[in-house]
Amino acid sequence: MSRYAKPTILFIGFSISTLVMAIAVRYSGVPEISPDFWWAALGSAGLNFIAFPILLKAYEIGEFSSVYSMILLTPVFLLFTAFVGLGEVPSLAGVSGVLLTIVGLYVVSKNNSRDVVVKDFRKGNLLGIAVALIYSVSVNFDKLATQYSSPLFAGLVYSMLFVVAYGLYSLIVYKKIFVRESDAKGDLVPSHGFYLPGFFIIMLLGLTLAAGSLLHNAALLTGYASYTIAVKRIGVLFGVVWGWLFFHEKNIARKAFGAAFAVSGVLLIVLLG
Repeated sequence: MSRYAKPTILFIGFSISTLVMAIAVRYSGVPEISPDFWWAALGSAGLNFIAFPILLKAYEIGEFSSVYSMILLTPVFLLFTAFVGLGEVPSLAGVSGVLLTIVGLYVVSKNNSRDVVVKDFRKGNLLGIAVALIYSVSVNFDKLATQYSSPLFAGLVYSMLFVVAYGLYSLIVYKKIFVRESDAKGDLVPSHGFYLPGFFIIMLLGLTLAAGSLLHNAALLTGYASYTIAVKRIGVLFGVVWGWLFFHEKNIARKAFGAAFAVSGVLLIVLLG
């Protein structure tokens, strides 16, 4: 199966996600929707439309576990963006947790010349930080949209908007939706040696997007957005493991130590924030 360009992968993934959540809404029922829901949903979808390709590019040119670790900065930025957008005020313990997180990220991303295994290590990390900043703004819209409808319905609308956005992007840039290797030499997700059938991977992506969106929105209703996303970023530990297991990345002991240190900051935010 030929490799697809990034917009096509996202188009197919979100199409599957939309179908899954549409079936769920069909059986659970459409919730009461506030008129303010639509501007919040459009704000979140627009920001994520920008963030997804940047994140894929970061993974393409950088080192997987380090780029993934940069996303831990989302709750750091959220301490400020959620204050502006949602009026959430961080506690002293929350700020202390943020400082621990930053130290842990430094340990994860610290690089020596002899340790370089990818060409654009630092650029990949910078793109990851840019995505974290975008996410810190979009999460505010996510929480508002969920409050104005329901976790499932908000996720369904996001997926539908992404399908339209990436479909239109492919049509405008490539004159077709399904863009393969021969059509977009510079816009591909590269092979890393670990292989699964392409159709299986894209199906798994769609199901993961649907489940992740539902859980993400539901969690935002339980407390402060910055603290909820901090808990979500504990997944950085899995990122380090996946980078070692699938992509044979080096310096995993140091990265695991830094990731654990960062997660300790996350726990401080959650338990005492």
